[in-house]
Amino acid sequence: MMRNKHDRLRGAKPVNRWVNVFTRLFVEPAVRQVFRLRAVNPQIIPHTGPGIIVANHVNLLDPPWIYSVLSRPVHFVATEELFRKRLLSFAVRSVGVFPIRKAARDFQSVKNIIALLRQGVMIGIYPEGIRSWDGTNSPIIPTIARIIRRMRVPVYSCRVDRGYLHFPRWARKMRPIPIRLVFGKLYDGDSLPDSDEKIIADIAAAIRIRDYELKVPLTRRRVSGLALGVNRILYRCPHCRSLESLITVEPPSANLVECQSCYSRWEVDLGSRLTPVDDHGNATGEPRTVADLYRQIRAMPLNPIHSTLIELEQGEQLYLVSRPHFLYREKLYPALRIFGFGRAFLTDRRFVFQGRLSGRGKVRLAVPLERIESLSVEPGDKLHFIYRNVLYRIPIRRESAAKWYDFLANLMERRKAAIPPKADP
Repeated sequence: MMRNKHDRLRGAKPVNRWVNVFTRLFVEPAVRQVFRLRAVNPQIIPHTGPGIIVANHVNLLDPPWIYSVLSRPVHFVATEELFRKRLLSFAVRSVGVFPIRKAARDFQSVKNIIALLRQGVMIGIYPEGIRSWDGTNSPIIPTIARIIRRMRVPVYSCRVDRGYLHFPRWARKMRPIPIRLVFGKLYDGDSLPDSDEKIIADIAAAIRIRDYELKVPLTRRRVSGLALGVNRILYRCPHCRSLESLITVEPPSANLVECQSCYSRWEVDLGSRLTPVDDHGNATGEPRTVADLYRQIRAMPLNPIHSTLIELEQGEQLYLVSRPHFLYREKLYPALRIFGFGRAFLTDRRFVFQGRLSGRGKVRLAVPLERIESLSVEPGDKLHFIYRNVLYRIPIRRESAAKWYDFLANLMERRKAAIPPKADP
């Protein structure tokens, strides 16, 4: 039976032979030279036969890096956001990439993986499901272990070293840091562990990000703009806890970020570490990694705020009010349409979107937090969530998408814990 249009758009396609030849001859040598790639043990990946490569996801360029050092095509699983534009969709599909919906149950992508493995191809998977914000690993998705145990194919690992430091997710520009890809073999197809927990633990150990532990190569010139974008992840001042108060000090070559509330300053270096400094640039404390500061910020309590722009229910508390944004809705992939323009509000019970910019405008969307089915931040700081099997997207601009994600995830967890489960009939 013929698949419908939705399934065809989300399906996997074979590698385009001519695109693959062009890529091998002209693109891959340039990629290896520009990014100073060094591959360790790439020969462990066989030239033929099915298999799975699991890797840590620290950079948007992870797939081209891996692709450029191997002698065979790898079919990568990538966010469906890359497939919404026709030209980009054609380019990534031509080299074997196929879409997956992040933070959601995506049975079509699982079917694609199983079908490709049965055809004898190599699949590239990022088992954490998301790109690292702070240079640390996220939990492994349990579905990965179930796929491995079901297919019983060889499993390989690729650890990308310094990929995060080369271009942190929050940064506005790349850093002149060389990349190293370390390949290894986890399992043969007939020697898998007996439990999913063991597979998850082995994968987590194999792809553990080590960027903060590695030495950053010295450069002869001073790199500017290292502080640009750091407020996308450090959305609170580590000193006074004020929200959205960090700004980049001009000129960008100073590599300084300052709090507008308490006027504390930090200098950002190539290793994504922040050192507190005084007005003269002298260090006043020990450097701390972005990961340490981000962990500190996420542990801070959420404080309710007040606004006359929204009418709250009895006992309801407000936590966030957005700047004006577009709200998009997608009932069927990839038909993403504008649903409204206005402000988003986050309370301890609901996510609300009002369609006017001032006053108490018309409520376009009101979602109980316990009904949100998935939550993710796609490339370009686009906040995604699913409600009643419909995808909603808000491109977060001039404020932190990580802030909205963390607040939403925190309040969703509280809300679901506060509501007792329904008794079985």
